Formats: sequence, C-alpha cells, structure tokens
Amino acid sequence: MTIRYTFLLLLSLLLCASARGQEVTYTISGSVMTEKGELLPGVTIVVKDNPRQGVASDVEGHFRLGNLRPGCTVVFSSIGYESQELQVNGNRERLRVVLKEVVGEMEEAVVVGRGVQRKITLTGAVSTINVEELQQPATSVSNMLGGRVPGIIARTRSGEPGSDFSEFWIRGISTFGAGQGALILIDGIDGDLNTLDPADIESFTVLKDASSTAVYGVRGANGVVLVTTKRGKAGKLSITWKSNASLSHSARMPNYVDAGVYAALANEAALARDMEPVYTEEDIYLFASGLDPDLYPNINWRDVILKDFTTYHQHHLSVSGGGTNARYYLSLGLLNKAALFKQDPSANKYDPNVNYNKYNFRANIDANLTPSTLLSLSLETVLATQMSPGYGDDNSALWGAQANLTPVTVPVIYSNGALPAYGGNDDQRSPYVLLNYTGYKKYYGNSNNLILKVNQNLERLTPGLEAEALLSLNANSAMNQNRLKSPDLYRAEKRLRNGALDLTRTVNYSDPAFNHTSTVDRRINFEVHVNYQRAFRDAHRLTGLLHYYMDDTRSSTATTDMESIPKRYIGLSGRVTYSYKDTYLLEGNVGYTGSEAFENGKKFGIFPAVSLGWVPTQYAWTQQHLPFLSFFKIRGSVGSVGNDRISGARFPYLTTMTGSSGSNLWGGHAGVTEEQVGSDNLRWEKSIKYDLGLDVHLFNRSVDLTVDFFRDIRSGIYQQRASIPEEMGLMTIPWANVGEMKSWGMDGHVSYARKIGGGRFTARANLTYAKNEIVTFEESGIRFPYQSAVGKPHNVARGLVALGLFKDQEDIDASPRQIYREVLPGDIKYKDVNGDGVVSDDDVVPLSYSSVPQVQYGFALEHAWRNWAFSIFFEGVGKVNYFLGGSTGYYPFAWGRTGNVLDVVANQANRWTPAEISGNPATENPNARFPRLTYGNNANNNRASTFWLADASYLRLKNLQVSYDLKLPALQRAGLQGVTISAVGDNLGVWDKVKLWDPGQASQNGAAYPLQRVYTLQIMLKF
Repeated sequence: MTIRYTFLLLLSLLLCASARGQEVTYTISGSVMTEKGELLPGVTIVVKDNPRQGVASDVEGHFRLGNLRPGCTVVFSSIGYESQELQVNGNRERLRVVLKEVVGEMEEAVVVGRGVQRKITLTGAVSTINVEELQQPATSVSNMLGGRVPGIIARTRSGEPGSDFSEFWIRGISTFGAGQGALILIDGIDGDLNTLDPADIESFTVLKDASSTAVYGVRGANGVVLVTTKRGKAGKLSITWKSNASLSHSARMPNYVDAGVYAALANEAALARDMEPVYTEEDIYLFASGLDPDLYPNINWRDVILKDFTTYHQHHLSVSGGGTNARYYLSLGLLNKAALFKQDPSANKYDPNVNYNKYNFRANIDANLTPSTLLSLSLETVLATQMSPGYGDDNSALWGAQANLTPVTVPVIYSNGALPAYGGNDDQRSPYVLLNYTGYKKYYGNSNNLILKVNQNLERLTPGLEAEALLSLNANSAMNQNRLKSPDLYRAEKRLRNGALDLTRTVNYSDPAFNHTSTVDRRINFEVHVNYQRAFRDAHRLTGLLHYYMDDTRSSTATTDMESIPKRYIGLSGRVTYSYKDTYLLEGNVGYTGSEAFENGKKFGIFPAVSLGWVPTQYAWTQQHLPFLSFFKIRGSVGSVGNDRISGARFPYLTTMTGSSGSNLWGGHAGVTEEQVGSDNLRWEKSIKYDLGLDVHLFNRSVDLTVDFFRDIRSGIYQQRASIPEEMGLMTIPWANVGEMKSWGMDGHVSYARKIGGGRFTARANLTYAKNEIVTFEESGIRFPYQSAVGKPHNVARGLVALGLFKDQEDIDASPRQIYREVLPGDIKYKDVNGDGVVSDDDVVPLSYSSVPQVQYGFALEHAWRNWAFSIFFEGVGKVNYFLGGSTGYYPFAWGRTGNVLDVVANQANRWTPAEISGNPATENPNARFPRLTYGNNANNNRASTFWLADASYLRLKNLQVSYDLKLPALQRAGLQGVTISAVGDNLGVWDKVKLWDPGQASQNGAAYPLQRVYTLQIMLKF
C-alpha cells in the first residue's frame, strides 16, 4: 500500500512539472488595411523584442502569426505608414489592423474649391484652422471664428439663446450692394455654420482670393468657407461621448439710478430749462422711503425679470468604424439652453422663458461598390425649437422694456393684484407683464440634407484620373405657433378717501388667441466633375479640374406668379495647375456661370483668375546656405469673381404690368399700370481681386508665418437710380450697375512651437486689417462734397463736429446760430463746417469708422505636459466706432417720464449743472461727460456728433481651458481608451473704453441681451 501511494505521488509531481514546462502561446490573424479600407500587402509583422519571429501580409493583406507569448507586443510596419503596435493577451481572429499614411510636409493636402491640393504648391490665399481649436463649448461655430482665422472680421451682437450667433465677413465688407456675406459650403453644399456641431468637423478652410474662389463664379465674390465633416475610417468600432455642463451670467450690464436719484435728477433737468420741478420734496421722500409703493414705486426692473445666472448643457455622441467594404460615421448632438429671464411661476402653468433646443443627427457612410467605385451617402437632420414670450416680433422688445422703463413709472403689481399700464395712451406693458402675461410663441425649425456621391477611379484610362457625381437634396421647414393674450391693465393716479387705489382700466383682457405660420423651401443640386493629377519624372506635376453644377430652389414664401418661379443657377468651371520641381508654380481658374437676373443673351458671365508661386527653398543653394529657412514661398494672384444679387428684386430687366382699380379719365373703374420698370443692359457686379502672399517656415518649422496683402475693386454694384427726376413718373426706380467700391488690407498669422521638458509649447497669433472706400455712388441732393458717400468708407459714422460745451451767453452770442433749438450755457457747441453762419444738417460730416471693425486679431498660448493641457486665447478688435445715445438712458430724460437714466449721470463730475442750481460754480464743468440736462428731448444735444462718438475697440480674454487625460489600466480593461476632463471659461474678461456694457454690443447701447460669461465642465469618453 505504501509503495502504491508513493508511486501515485511521484506521478502527480511529474505531471505538474510537465504542465509548468508547457508555456501557453497565442495566435493572431486578420487583415492589414489603410484608413480608407484598402488592403495592404507586404506589411512587416514582427514581435517587438524578437524581430526574427514574424511574417508579412500576403497579396490580399491577410496575415497569421502564432506561437506568441502572453503579453508580447507585435509591431505592424510598412514604408509610408505609421507603425502600429498590438499587445497580445489571447487568441485573436479576424483582426482589422489599420495603418495611417505618413504625410510629409511636401505632400500635406489642403481642401480647396472642388478638390484638394498639396500645400507646398498652393498659390491661392487660403486659410485653414486646426479643428481642435473649434472643439470648444459654444452655441455656434460662427462664434469661434473671430480672432482665430486670419482674413475674417466677425461680430456677435447678442447673447440670447437662439440668436447668439456671429455675423462675419471675409476680408471685411467689399460691397455696399446686396450679398455681403461669404458663401458657406458644408461637404460641398450650401450650409449654415450655426446649425453645425463643431464635433463633426474634419477640416475648415477659408478661400479668400480670386484664384481660390473663381471656380464658384457668381457665388464667390465675398469669399468661401469650406467645411468637411468627419467620415468613418477602417478599423475597430470607435465611440466618443462628450458632455458639457455650463453656467452663464451677464458679466456686464448697464446700471440705472434708483427712484430717489431719478426724481432729483429729473427736477434738475426741469429747473435747468426754467421749468417747474417734476417732483415735489414729498414725492422724492416717498420714492426713497417706500411708504407707498403703488403710487411711488422704486423698481429695479432688471432684478424683477432677470436671474443672476442660468445653466445649460450640451452633449455629443459619435460612432465610427468599418472595414474594406464600408465605413461609417454616425453622430448625435443635443444643445439645451435657457435665457436669464425670470418668470413668475404663479402667473402661468407654462414657462414663458426664452429656451433654445437643438438636435443634430449625422450619418456619413462610404461603401466600395468595386475596387474603383466609391459610393458615399451623407444624411444630416437638424431640429431646432425656440420658446419665447408672446409680445413682439422678437425678444428685443422685452429686453428693451427692462432697459428703458424708469424705476418710478409703475410698480410690478399694484397692491390689490392689478397689473399696471403706462405711456401716452396708458396701454404700454411693463417688462413683468410682457414676460408673464402675454402668452408665448414657439418656433420649430427642421433642416434635412441628403448628399449622394459616386466617385469613380479612372486609372485604367490614364493614371491620376477620377470622376465624381453628386446629388444633394435639401429641405427646410419652419413653423411658428403663437398663443397670444393680454390681461386687464390699470392705471392708478391717486387713492380714494378710504385709502384704496383709484384704478382705471385702460386695456381690456383678451382670451388666448392661436395663430400659426409655416414656410418650406426645397433645394436640389447636381454636380459632376473630373479631376486629374499626375507627376512626370518627379519634376513636373500637373492637375486639372472640370466641374459642372446646377441647382434649383423653390420656396413657399412666394406670393406672386413671378416669385413662385424656381430660382436656378447653372455653371461650368475649371482649374489647371502646374509645378516644376515644386519650385515654379502656376495655376489658372475660370468660372462660367449663368443667372436669372439678366436678360437673354447676357445671362452668363466668365470669371478667370491666374496665380503664380515661387519656392526658392527648393534650391540646393538655399538649403545649404540658409539652413534656418525651412520653407519660403512667394505667391501672387489676380482674377475676377461675380455677384448677381439685387436687393428685393427678381428679373430686374423685365417691365411688368398689374391690374388697378379706381376711376380714370374715361370714367372706367379698372385698368392696367406699370408695376416694375425694367432695366436694360444689366451686367454682373464684378470683383477684381489682387493678392500677394508669403509663406515662411523657420528653424526646422518651429516658426510658421503667413502674410497676405490684398486689394479688391468691386465695380458694377447695383443701385436704384438716384438721378431720375420725379417728373419721369416712373412707378418704380430701375436698377443699374453704377456703383463702385474698393477694399484693401492685409491678413496673416504666425506661430511658434517647440518641445519643452517633455511637453509641447505653442504660441500663435493672427491679424486681419480690412479697409474700404466707396469710389462711385449715384446720389442726389448733394450740396457739399463732404455729404457725398464717394471717397468715404461704407457706413462711416456721420454727425456734427462738437467743439465742447457753451461756456456762457457771450460764447453763444459769438458763435454761429444752431437751428435745432434755443441753446443755453452747457449745451453742445458745434462747428459751422460750411461757413454759412448757421449750424444745420448741412454741417453733418463723416467722422471716423463704422460699427464694423477694420481690425481683428487674436493670440493664444498652449502647453501640453504629460496628461495636462493648458490653453489661453485672447481676441480683440480695433478701428471701430459707435454713437452713445438712443433710448437706453444715455440721453437723460429725452422721453420725459419714460426712459431710464444711467447711474453715471448721477455723478456730479459727469454732468454740467448750472451754478444757480448746485450753488457751486465748479459744477459748470466744460469737460463734463453730459451737457446741461433737459427734461424732454433736446434736439440740439441729442443728435449724432463727435460729442457722443465713442471707441468700441477691445481686447477680450475669450477662452481659458485646462484639461487632464485620465489614463488608468482599470479603465482600459473596462473598454475606455481615454477620459478627458476639462474646465473651460469663455469671455472671462474684457479691456475697453466702453465700460457701461459689453463693447461687442456697443452700438446697441446696452439695450440688447448681453454677451455671456460662461463656465463649463466638460468630460469626454473614448471607447
């Protein structure tokens, strides 16, 4: 027995030892491919620490490698591609290993009109932006362009949800005609940046000169923005989830005086004009004490209807992947944003606040029908919903009401629960009533885009040839549902003997009334183009493009037979480029476009452009003797592009007739009359564009500099004739190509990047300067040269030239007579420009700049170290003016009992006060910010002049971001490839001379929804 047990024990030990000696191994197999799903043969596949153990992918890209130890790393490598590593922890079958192509600086590509070009041979003025800079929490892509993209002048006028978008111009405003904005193309089709989710963007390009925009013919005069969205890449399933939670508040809003100060200043304004005081001492006491809030209110309307802050959230989910046969990119976005308005929950069962919700869905699918045929399908749907109070066409009335209503006019609610009214007819509503008791409006917007594209490689015919056909369908619909009502409104002037309010009903209650409107438009676009690119003997490179397009747009807003005619465009364009050893560059472009705006035989226009480039750093001598000069290119272009847009007119060459009713010379009651007088010989508005640019890389590309100087001469601008006398008896004034305008300036950027302490530091800056001048402008009634628009910037600020304030009566008697009203010491004194002894509107002159900046710039610092990333971005504008004034209280008491008064007026140092009122001669300050007060409008003081002209330049801390990449093995085992947590601040500070409100909204004088300061916590998960 003992021997048997001993034998079994020895046998067990031997089996265990044998098991330990047999090490477990794994096998992997699958395919190696490019990001486009093309199989890669001949890829080297070896174990990292044992190069002798390996295989190569076969002619179809397949591989199998066995006998791999647990935990070993397998390296996939091939010439021209980035190596890929794979850690082996088990048997893996049907692997899809994707190698990314290595693109050197010589082969780096840039998206241009109707295709791509190698960056080194690009001769046009083209700006690109790293799309990572656009991955900021923002309502719209348009809000992120100003100061980030050279060549763009942008401004944001409102912070209201759903309206907080930026308008922008490429190289400023270059025409005073219609159609000043840039052409926006998303995946080659007209789109809207305000509905695009930044997380879906693959590339962002701005085309600025004639060489880059001529292929767009009629549509390229004001520059082109090209956006391509992300598409699926071959490889394993990739999922990205990004969520933002934001808190926003109004960093700067105008402050107004309280009731007591308001009443005291009102009395000063009346006494200063020999009027009786507006308020008694008892009134002022009651305002200040709050003893009778019904008849003597003291209301801060901003506190009544506005919250201190609001929150909103934004989410984005994307899924991508695919293989050799098909690839996909799917995304879903959500934005929910509420305004600062503070509704009264007891007033309604619904929320009348301004809310904006946007939902984005995108599906980009690519399928290889054959090895040479690629089918691409793009679907996009954007749903937008906006809620707002019922009063007014938009919410500016609500914001304007809280900015303009004085603290003493009416209470929020009378003590007996009645709602107050005010105004000349006692029918005006307070901001509280507008927000809570006028019903609500709801807007539904729906945009659907479908793009079907087929790309055919024609290598069998000749290398480098391919053809592509595209069909897009776009449908937009909008529906407005309004449920409007009005409450009973009352006016109380006194109390009855029993102390109750003596109320008079001035507005009767109206039941909620429903109405709605809806619009639909549909656009069909068809394009086909042939691209050719070929290199010969490594010295000659030739590319060509031939492109044809047509589109058809119909809208339900048409109200006449003529308006219901579909709007159609048709065009043919081409491009040829040639480079010799990437040193001497030549490019020619031409667009041939037709438009409905012109009569038969003149519908088509030809728009050619040519550009040249020279790259001296391709010479061996330069590389040897100037090694610090990594790259240097000089380029220039000249060409023409067109514009056919006419404000409010279709088919302007036609004379149309319409029926009329009423009696005539022959006693009839019906007839025919001219509705539109046609214009003969209309032609295209043409823009001749010149550009000279430099591209420089220094010190092994650590410094990157680009600068462009441009000039644009716009001729044939459409104007309605101003020289036709009324005696002609025309029903409408015809249009003609009589205007001319020029614009010029420069734009550019510079960046510096280097590795520091294991991290990477980047500094970058850009500048845009764009100026314009009207050369020809048909006008009438010009008595003096300075009254003409010719020789002046478009929309230049115009007004009287102020010479300060009148010192005394002797000063008034010795000065030219000012006709607007009788003046007193302390009123504004103006210059008699024309020397006729009278100051009148004939003395209004151009003063300075317009409300659109001539200069916009931005600079940023970025540093990445280990798992941390830090970035800070500043944006600024210059050479921009605005007029203080309007209905926001800057003209104190201009509207008598209505119209707020800013608290800066209360500072005695800021206003001119007669010594007989103040008892101190020092208050007759000749340098005061405000002239002698007036109760009611002062036609002399309250008008545009240099006295009220202000500088709206600013420097803004636009964005500050700190991010941390959380990489833990436990997260990776759970399927998370990465977690990034970011803290982001937007609009954190601004330096300017405005002070009272945000300088970006300066021209609105504080009567607009303020730009917001936003703090965001963002988390991004990658699976």
